[in-house]
Amino acid sequence: MDLNILAILKTYLLPFVFGMVPLVIWLVFFLLRDWKNPEPKKVLIHAFLMGVLATVFVLVLQYLIEAFTKVNIPNFYEIIKYHDNFKAFVFVALIEEAIKFLVIYITLRRSKHLDEAIDPMIYMIVCAIGFSAVENYFSVFNQLNTIIVPLQTLTARFLGANLLHIICSGVVGFFWSLQIYTKKHGLLVLGLVLAIAFHAVFNTLIFTYGLFAVLLMFVSVFCGASILLWMFDVIEKLNFKINKN
Repeated sequence: MDLNILAILKTYLLPFVFGMVPLVIWLVFFLLRDWKNPEPKKVLIHAFLMGVLATVFVLVLQYLIEAFTKVNIPNFYEIIKYHDNFKAFVFVALIEEAIKFLVIYITLRRSKHLDEAIDPMIYMIVCAIGFSAVENYFSVFNQLNTIIVPLQTLTARFLGANLLHIICSGVVGFFWSLQIYTKKHGLLVLGLVLAIAFHAVFNTLIFTYGLFAVLLMFVSVFCGASILLWMFDVIEKLNFKINKN
């Protein structure tokens, strides 16, 4: 019985622990940007769980689109199925960024805790970390026969896909905050478009350039992370209170 419990823990708990280690580093790093007036833990947990839930919505939507087009628009289905660049844009970037944004926007936009300029960025980034936690879990799920392989996988994800999700969601949060500040409604749409475009370019590089994509990946996320930190500085200087009345 004890051996069964240990086997279950190794199979299901260890991938979660391994997957969360790099994400906790990013979580602490970005939450420190809001150290003067930190968000309530229950709201941060909510944002994290919304990111986890977003992965379910993404998978369901992808399945429905694929099933519908296979029956009703076979030519479009062939494009989705066999053209990596198109898949990188529609099936990954567009759907994932839209769903991550919607789960936070719908559930937290009227929250009394969304009351400072930096809050949209923090909530979107925590959501992205929740989303990445699920991806990390399944990335290492079948790699626990050794320690080296999951560590290599998670190191690559820490500096690659995990940071990509954080950057894209942070950009959306930045433009969401700017829209509240300026009352110009097109800014949020612009933020989503930029996040989707950056995500799509990232995925396209990986699909197209193979091993050389690793270098391009690190360069792109480094540039994206630098821009995201600049966005934090901009929002912190604005330092306005969000009025929902």
